[in-house]
Amino acid sequence: MSQENVEVVRRWLWAFENSDDVFRELTHPEVDWAPFEENHTVSHGLAGAMRIRTGWLDPWTEHHIGIEALIDAGEDVVAVLHLTARGSASGAEVDVHLYGHFKLRDGRIVYLYEHEDRAQALKAVGLVE
Repeated sequence: MSQENVEVVRRWLWAFENSDDVFRELTHPEVDWAPFEENHTVSHGLAGAMRIRTGWLDPWTEHHIGIEALIDAGEDVVAVLHLTARGSASGAEVDVHLYGHFKLRDGRIVYLYEHEDRAQALKAVGLVE
């Protein structure tokens, strides 16, 4: 099951940038998502997930989510991500690392907490560096 979870997370991350339909398909209707851009305020449900996704994608003329690692943590997955983007209006560049703690239910993403720190993300799933 855990390798299947890793593959679902990989596909979901691809869909985040590339496909509304696949993103919806892989996002559980009861998803809870705590993005760091919103001070980890939890957004509940598919509509909230779509709002977060649109809010992140819209301001950028270029964007890329690089997957540096997907760490199998049993029922959970930690994604080590490298995000780069260029603002459409400002031309400002973003180059950050993000550590996503994912939980799945019924083969879909049901929980995502975005950590700014790798050690915190690993600790959240019971792993240590």
